[in-house]
Amino acid sequence: MPTILTLVVLSALAAGMSAVTAITVRWAAFARRPLGAGAVQFILAMMAGMFVGVLVYFAIGGTTGLVSGFWVAGATMSTAVFIVFRAFVKEARSPSAQSETARELISRPQFVASVVGLVIVNEFLMGWSFSLLSGALSPGLGTNGADTLGVLSDAITSPWFVFPMALEMLLTLRWLLAVLPRPMGPFLLIQPAVMICSPPTFGGLVWEVATAAAASVLMSVAVALFLVALFRDEHLSLPVTAYATRLILSFGLMSAGLFLWAEFSSPELFALSLLVQMIVFLQASTDPVSYSTTHVTPRGPGAQGVTRVEIDHS
Repeated sequence: MPTILTLVVLSALAAGMSAVTAITVRWAAFARRPLGAGAVQFILAMMAGMFVGVLVYFAIGGTTGLVSGFWVAGATMSTAVFIVFRAFVKEARSPSAQSETARELISRPQFVASVVGLVIVNEFLMGWSFSLLSGALSPGLGTNGADTLGVLSDAITSPWFVFPMALEMLLTLRWLLAVLPRPMGPFLLIQPAVMICSPPTFGGLVWEVATAAAASVLMSVAVALFLVALFRDEHLSLPVTAYATRLILSFGLMSAGLFLWAEFSSPELFALSLLVQMIVFLQASTDPVSYSTTHVTPRGPGAQGVTRVEIDHS
């Protein structure tokens, strides 16, 4: 049974990691040059290396596991340095950022996909690692594929995955709502709320019933908002319509997952729906310019500034 101090320390670390992830996602959203993109990937890879080290420790155990965990974490972080080095070389060979020939020198689809993947891997590894550190999960992956899938699903539906991810979404929304079209606002606000309302996260009838009811209401509101927008013939750009459609489909997957979990105690589909919702949210937050005509172009970490870009999404 974990001590209160252990839970407090892990909670503080999880909140800190969520804040770092939210800041990194913000940088990723406006990275246009190789060095900036490489720095984002480097930070996320470094975080993943730390969590892999924790998992190695629990897999081996004892002093050997501790040493092996440090070595694996160190090797992963060292390898991540090559991302920045490669970006530095590419940046040095590129036109000057101040020259008229300067252009976006990274492939946005590939970069966005890499950031989304790294963030999901980080959140998953943190959820699994912190579940092990808190004693919520036992070390190991079981003896067969079904056991392994169950362990991985339990890591995703754990509070160490769900709540940090919801916090990261909320922190991201502090700037994201200002740069995306207003019709996306309600859907974006619903996403972290639905994430928090995950019945498998805690045991207890009150929590399970309350969160299942709240999640159902929130998902119904999202569907109603979309249908009302269509009924009123409100002008929704194609990217916004696609985002809302993907979100509603992910809610449908979540509803099916809730049914399977309630009827058969099978959390796998519900865990998958959480990952799908993360992908939908992260795609919007790492590539906001594809949805909006207004985006923020920071002059450096923490800098503020707004640039108007006209984009035809009709």
